[in-house]
Amino acid sequence: MKKNIITTCIITLTLAVTAAISWSLFFQQASQKDTVDINRFPKSIGTWTSVDLPLTKDDFAILETRNAFVRLYTNGVDKSQIYLYLVYSQTNRKVAHPPEICYTGSGFTIVDDAHDSIAVGYKNMNIQANRLKMFKGDLNQVAYYWFKVGDRFTSNYWKQQVLIALDTLQGHEPSSALVRISSTVGGQDINKSVKNIKNFTDLIVPSLFSYLP
Repeated sequence: MKKNIITTCIITLTLAVTAAISWSLFFQQASQKDTVDINRFPKSIGTWTSVDLPLTKDDFAILETRNAFVRLYTNGVDKSQIYLYLVYSQTNRKVAHPPEICYTGSGFTIVDDAHDSIAVGYKNMNIQANRLKMFKGDLNQVAYYWFKVGDRFTSNYWKQQVLIALDTLQGHEPSSALVRISSTVGGQDINKSVKNIKNFTDLIVPSLFSYLP
């Protein structure tokens, strides 16, 4: 009986110490500032040039970081347009959340939510991404998004959270990011929008590693 009480006390003490350390690390990370400014991400890539679109104070409050931007990239060859949305933090894993919440909150109806892959030349990568097809009134859009943890990509939000937790337990400080690329569908030609998104992704992946370490 006495042995069981001692064992219980040891387990309780261990859990209390673990909780205290985790709590301390949580507030330590939350109070740290990013040293990387992703607004330095190239505004011109290949034949694409961009303009920044505004984010509101409410947007930044929801994201819990100001290390984010939305840009409209236009292809100088055929005038195709792509929206690039990046959110990044070196310390706050809560900044990268599934964008379905934002889309539905702004009035979009998602009609298809599926997985798709994007082949890129950089390191012969094959990015697993989420693909959303949606509309708002007469506006039709297709969007691809995935998460970045350190130098790894994943389409799964919960896997992203697990990777961050595992890295943190090992004493690392993993960064987290959300990469979202979308395009307005002209007429019913969604295939063209998808092709533009995938071609654009192929161009920007090296910069994702350089500017979102």
